[in-house]
Amino acid sequence: MIRVEVRRDPSFDAAKQPVILTYSPDNSLSEPETADDSVGNRYVPRGYARAVADVLGTRGSTGCWDYGGADEQQSGVDVVKYLAALPWSNGKVAMIGGSYNGTTATMVAARGDAVPELKAIVPIAGISRWYGYAYGNGARYFLNSQSATDEGFDTPLAFDVGFAKTVAADPMGQAFADTVRARAAECGAVEHTEEGYSRNPDYDGFWLERDYRKDAADIRAAVLIAHGWQDYNVKQEEGTTLFEAIRVDNPSTSAVEGAPFKKLYLTQGTHSGGTRGDRWQPLLDRFLAATLTGEDNGVEREPVVLTQGRTFAGADPTFRSEASYPAPGTKEANLWLRRTFDTDEIPGVTLPPPGTGETGALSSKPNNTTTDNVFTYVDTGLATEEVSNRDPLNEFGHGYYSLYYKSLPLAADTRISGSAVLDAVVRNSTAGQHLTPVLLDVAPNGTAKTVERGFLHLSYRNGLARSQPTAGEWIDADVELLPQDYTFKAGHRIGLLVQSSNTVWAVPGAVGTMNIANGRVPDATRVGSKLTLPVVGGELRFTKP
Repeated sequence: MIRVEVRRDPSFDAAKQPVILTYSPDNSLSEPETADDSVGNRYVPRGYARAVADVLGTRGSTGCWDYGGADEQQSGVDVVKYLAALPWSNGKVAMIGGSYNGTTATMVAARGDAVPELKAIVPIAGISRWYGYAYGNGARYFLNSQSATDEGFDTPLAFDVGFAKTVAADPMGQAFADTVRARAAECGAVEHTEEGYSRNPDYDGFWLERDYRKDAADIRAAVLIAHGWQDYNVKQEEGTTLFEAIRVDNPSTSAVEGAPFKKLYLTQGTHSGGTRGDRWQPLLDRFLAATLTGEDNGVEREPVVLTQGRTFAGADPTFRSEASYPAPGTKEANLWLRRTFDTDEIPGVTLPPPGTGETGALSSKPNNTTTDNVFTYVDTGLATEEVSNRDPLNEFGHGYYSLYYKSLPLAADTRISGSAVLDAVVRNSTAGQHLTPVLLDVAPNGTAKTVERGFLHLSYRNGLARSQPTAGEWIDADVELLPQDYTFKAGHRIGLLVQSSNTVWAVPGAVGTMNIANGRVPDATRVGSKLTLPVVGGELRFTKP
């Protein structure tokens, strides 16, 4: 049994009311009347019904919490159908919510034709693939240095021992007794823990069942995705990759190929942040009116993407309206990693022993020579981007715990839209090591700020299906960094930190030495490693040295 609380104005019953639903595991935090919230306050007086339901196995719903699995998915479908069939309902339901509450919206919509009553979803900072919430390409996400309570490491643990143990505040007879008994059961907690905190997390059936992105083409509801570029909990790619995967119906054909329309709203907010104020609320009002009441307000013809960019100075004051994501005209631009002592691009540096004076350059051309092309650092599992940003050449000599590369100063403002990719050729000394590169914006005074960060457990360099440990041999390892909308200002340099642990952000892997090819290495690579940037316009222009 699923507990559902509904708030509505009966004066609208004769005209029939659409329903705005939130399916949440967190309703114990909203006692005693969960539907008496800001959404209800705004939309109930406008003729919408507000519904809030407890996720299977939480608070007043019986059964076991399923961590986004098949039972949880089906229960969400059942709630939508129940609400659509009520005598005062017009048969149309929207799902809305932030974080887990936005995840359930995507979860139900991914069931496609099984839930035609679901006409719209508004996932705000929602998960589209549970594996991507827990792991960055096999590396277990941990804390962060920006918002200490916003890291997501407590899932699934906090739910198995916390939210999934709560019961509704008001006793409900036999149903109340059933929830109490269910909470005492194990309810899959052991499997959740094993999968959610594994050191070698294969993308097995457990994760495949909880992958809604793979079914995004089946979504038939209109979609308004909102996410923060600086979300440190549900990473921003959960929203952008879902948006890209959703197909839109072609109205000129009789078949239904996808959603009626889709929109993406990206702010510089953190987790569930940025969806307030003069820009968001009118958009949401029009979206719900169009999809639930049939109002012809033209929202589906407005720009598909609204995105707020960022520079070294901070968030842009305005949003860009664009026809797609990544931004139109975005093309790949390559910068090659080069180890250099003193070149016409990046001069060498003076360092105390054991530093040898080398530094790293990001060059528009690969290094075709065959000497000094292997750069080395030693990872102790303690490196962080914060320390490396402050001291990119390492206090005791370059190569102790990370490597630092930078370009010449940019000749013009340069915007990236999407994910940078480090295409690395590396040799790790210990099986289970990670690669955690950080893209930097380096100001003329040498101060650096993080633009994007990436994570890769090297055992998953060939895909997530199964762990393939390696050590002592040269391998190709592509690391896709978490996406951003960012503009490097003219005169700034593009920087790159290459390291194997980012311990403020992820649980470190095995420790050891890491070699990276910075040009031709016999029997390993002819061109070395490169950084590929998603540049709007596709051109990188630098000042001459």
